[in-house]
Amino acid sequence: MNSTKLTLEQQFKLKILEIHIQNLNQQQAQKLLLKFVQLGMMKDNIISNYIQTQSIEP
Repeated sequence: MNSTKLTLEQQFKLKILEIHIQNLNQQQAQKLLLKFVQLGMMKDNIISNYIQTQSIEP
């Protein structure tokens, strides 16, 4: 599977999120966007930490 393509389940979740976002006001949408960016940064940190711990050989 191509890692840059979304699975059918991910596409479905994205569509649900899109519908939900349409009902938000600007302030709510901005807050949600910041939360997604924060989660993305946390995910990057987890992956980076994992890579660092895997590359350390005893």
